[in-house]
Amino acid sequence: MPMTTPTRRAQRRAQLTPGRLGQFTKTKDVGAPIDFIWPCTNVGDAEGVGFIKVLESGIAVWVGPPFPVPAKQTVGLTLHQTIDLPLGVHNMAPQMHEGFPPDGIGLIAADTLALTVVSMPVLSAVGLPSINGITGETVFVFPIPAGQATVAVPISWNCQNSGGGAGQARLRLAGFLKITGTLVTIPGFSTVTLLLVFNASFVNFQNQILTMEDQTGAILGTYAFSWKGG
Repeated sequence: MPMTTPTRRAQRRAQLTPGRLGQFTKTKDVGAPIDFIWPCTNVGDAEGVGFIKVLESGIAVWVGPPFPVPAKQTVGLTLHQTIDLPLGVHNMAPQMHEGFPPDGIGLIAADTLALTVVSMPVLSAVGLPSINGITGETVFVFPIPAGQATVAVPISWNCQNSGGGAGQARLRLAGFLKITGTLVTIPGFSTVTLLLVFNASFVNFQNQILTMEDQTGAILGTYAFSWKGG
């Protein structure tokens, strides 16, 4: 009786298919992060590996890390990157690749998008102001030394710029005293302490409103306090 050769079992392999490139804000500030999220489904019966590469004018700008994609599962391939591109519109070409960076073993999908890089300040007051070195108080007595008519009282308040472009801000006093501070430049992604000094005299309690405002006059923070000289 002749012998038969057993049928060879089909070789297990991965088979990656792309989903839809995740939606994200297409206008980003200089230095801000951007996230590409691209679902990848493995319809094969062995684990695969995929990654995202982003090109501009045919040159790879960003290359994401490799992500394992188990058989019969969907994994969101991601690329988290800081925007270090110059200002303007950038025609980007995201790609999904199989294998390991930087080139992989095959292109799975490609897409296009226009990314606009801008430079805008985003200013905000941080915490409470410090008045004569004290934070959080609303009523003050400022001793007036003998022989003096007034005493200088410093005010400080932190201003944060969470945007990529430089902005300007200042402190202003309204009420019994009306004093406008000098505009100070706050570089992108930084915090600067704004300063203002007023002269307290020997008078009854006076109500003051301290504001922080940007270069357009928009109010970033308000703080009310009272004082008397003593």
